[in-house]
Order: sequence, then C-alpha cells, then structure tokens
Amino acid sequence: MADESLLNEDWTRVVTQLGGAAQLEISARQTKAFVRRRQIPDAVALLRLMLAYCLGERGLRSTAAWAASVGLADLSSVALFYRLRQCGDWFAVLV
Repeated sequence: MADESLLNEDWTRVVTQLGGAAQLEISARQTKAFVRRRQIPDAVALLRLMLAYCLGERGLRSTAAWAASVGLADLSSVALFYRLRQCGDWFAVLV
C-alpha cells in the first residue's frame, strides 16, 4: 500500500465506507481494540496504523517511524506491537 493512499482523500472514503469515524470508535471500544487514548488519538488513527502495518511492506519500527513522521502517532515499535495485538477481533468485525 502506498503511503499516499493512507493520507489522501481515498482514506476519507475508506472511513466513510466503514461507517464513519463515530462508528469505528464504537466498534473499536466494543471489541476492546481501543480502550484508552495514549499515544494513538482515536480509532481512525489506530485503523490507519493497522492497515499501514498489515498492507505495507514495512516492519513495526518503520511503521512507528512513519506514523511519527506524518503526525499520526508518536509511539515505539513495542507499543505499536501491543496495540496491534489487541485489534484482531475489531479487524474481524470490520471485514
């Protein structure tokens, strides 16, 4: 997945097709993928991180560095790993 596709208007379309930011927030909290805000501001940012890692050609360190460089989230690769580890049920709901 190209970095640009996670940043441009296509991203807004993806969020809209998944029910909007409010619905993503609700489903992420129900599945315990997003319990509290720490380094990741909201469920939409968590989804972006999840897709960047899963669909991209980069590892955890590179994904965390990318997120910091675009202002999405400032977290370590270990913190990203722990957050992504909680997203399995949420991803199944979204799919």
